Amino acid sequence: MDLRAGVRADVQTGAHGVMTTSALRPSRLPELDLRTPTSLEELTGSLAAGWRACGGGTDVLIEALQAGEPTHLVSTTGVHELAQLTCDADGISIGGSVVLARLVRSTSFRSGIAAVADGAQTIGSIQLRNQATLVGNLCSASPAADTIPGLFVHDARVETVDSSGMTRSTAVSEFLHGPGSTSLHDDEVVTAVRLTPSSPGTGSAYRRFTERNALDLAFAGVAASVALEADGVTIRSVRLALGAVGPTVMDASEVTATLIGRTADTELLASVAEAAAGACSPITDHRCSADYRRQLVHVLTLEVIDEAMRRAGRDDNSDPRVQQGKQR
Repeated sequence: MDLRAGVRADVQTGAHGVMTTSALRPSRLPELDLRTPTSLEELTGSLAAGWRACGGGTDVLIEALQAGEPTHLVSTTGVHELAQLTCDADGISIGGSVVLARLVRSTSFRSGIAAVADGAQTIGSIQLRNQATLVGNLCSASPAADTIPGLFVHDARVETVDSSGMTRSTAVSEFLHGPGSTSLHDDEVVTAVRLTPSSPGTGSAYRRFTERNALDLAFAGVAASVALEADGVTIRSVRLALGAVGPTVMDASEVTATLIGRTADTELLASVAEAAAGACSPITDHRCSADYRRQLVHVLTLEVIDEAMRRAGRDDNSDPRVQQGKQR
């Protein structure tokens, strides 16, 4: 049976020409071929031959279930180089097959890249986080991906290698092109994501709004990184990133310029939050309206800047695991 043909033949449209859920969800997965290479050369060679990279499979298998493809998958989990997680003075490097649960359990990671850890902790469920990878979350390029705003505020760079052995290092903002679209070439695999950890006097945080604490997409998500001067109250720099309110995560750091060199107060933070809400370009969909998303950005911006400043003042960046129960 050609599952993909069956899907196309069964497509039905409802109001406004939207495909029905039944048309998108076949009853079973198509037959899959899976390769499990142990070297980057084998892996990229399979990619060059048209196979699709698969890390934890939590996204790509759903895609195969819904669309009937891809059916030729090559696993990244057997390649030793992709399983490395390093945290040192030079920064943090997250290998392509490192699962989210491992990041959340890492004390060095939680303290150095708190905004990313906050996002990783909110994804799916415990079972999913034990399977899903950060690189998979990145490469799926969902505007609502929970780890990507944190990657923005920590100046992440995406390192790749292709079938010829050529390597690239790309800023995360340039790596993402749109929903489901990245700069990754067909024969390339992400070997690592490298980030700048928080230095003393710097803190970061991520918050999102969902209807449930787990297994839900963000209506809106905001990450911030704040650096304080030696006095512990004057703001030296701020990074701000907005998720689920545009085709890709939006770097909104420009709207925080009024905070630099000043001590934050309620009125000043409110003006920054209002500017962030006005700068984004959300859509109205079946989950909520564009105006509601702007209101969420306003509230979440206040929360993440406040939490980032608290963590900067404590110099421990808190433990993101305790934040799961605080997600809206």
